[in-house]
Amino acid sequence: MSIQNYRGFSRDAKLVIVYSFMGWLGGNIAWFILPFYYSSLGMNFSKIGVLFSISTIFQASLLLASGQISVKLGYRRTILVAVGLFFIGRLLQVFVPQFWAFALASAIFGIGMALEGPALMSLLSEEVSEEKRHYLFSLNAALGTIGAALGMYLGGLLPKLLDGSNPYKMTLLFVALLIPIQGIFIFLVSPVLGREEKKLKLERELMVKILKFSLPSALIGLGAGVTIPYMGLWFNKRFGTSLESIGGLFALQQFIMGIGTFTLPMIADKFGSVKTIVGFNGSATALILMMPLSPTFPVAAVIYTIRTIFMNIVNPIWDAFMMRFFTKEERATALALRNLSWTATFGIGQLIGGRIFDLSLTVPFFITGGLYALSMVTFWVLFAKED
Repeated sequence: MSIQNYRGFSRDAKLVIVYSFMGWLGGNIAWFILPFYYSSLGMNFSKIGVLFSISTIFQASLLLASGQISVKLGYRRTILVAVGLFFIGRLLQVFVPQFWAFALASAIFGIGMALEGPALMSLLSEEVSEEKRHYLFSLNAALGTIGAALGMYLGGLLPKLLDGSNPYKMTLLFVALLIPIQGIFIFLVSPVLGREEKKLKLERELMVKILKFSLPSALIGLGAGVTIPYMGLWFNKRFGTSLESIGGLFALQQFIMGIGTFTLPMIADKFGSVKTIVGFNGSATALILMMPLSPTFPVAAVIYTIRTIFMNIVNPIWDAFMMRFFTKEERATALALRNLSWTATFGIGQLIGGRIFDLSLTVPFFITGGLYALSMVTFWVLFAKED
């Protein structure tokens, strides 16, 4: 397969991709800076974990119905509602620096993410044939990941540039101002009401297919929640690494991952989606187990960079592979419930991880590695014959 497979996508598909880029840019600035912002206000790992968990709990709760909500409102309008919620949440974080306001903002973000995710991927699915879907999904993920790389870099740089009593707050204000700009791109997408799904009954056969994809996702979500939200603080506390260095590291790995994502559809075409997913995620599992054994920051940085690339670079292949098993009428609901499995366990993992990191800077990595390994074994058993 050649670069030609990345050409010929519709205007609406390109608008959705720009929207994703903007969302990953602003979202990753905030994701990087929030633990430091909360820490600057005197919060420990456990309190930060509670705030992260509130977001994922609300997201998980609404995912039960978000597929049907997106059908009734329309994918485009559902995403616009989510954009409005994101804007309100960021303003709360900036202008009401109290724990209750942060908790409310986390809940609002959880609701917004539950509405946005299934609607966005379902909308994107409508813009391409099945044969090229993994190329469009990979293009969306690649450019989004490059946006995330820029976001990580700016997350480490902006607090230094935005000098003041609380540069973290000013950084979050910058992120808030990006959200309306992001919303313009999805507003320009043509409505697809005539092509959207009808009300869907969750029959036994459909639920079995969804559960087969949900189980590996749930195990990955639980493992990721235990460690990933706390990596910036872990580098800082373990090695005394500066904010700029951590931001630069995260930006580098996201940029490499974004470029590498372009090659994944060709690898999947050659080896099959299942082998590609298990190969990359399995390698990431081995690397996460090596993290606490790293003697210096440069060694840990290299291991974590490669681990993050291997773990996340195959996400669009996961999504495109999953779409094969569901009809047009089933996709939004199937995605929402699959996302529910990951989000619910990720929230549990965040809560557990915050408490464990307060006790040990080593144990969480072994828990995550074990859960990742179990996920890949499960995925192989369920889908090895489907390649």
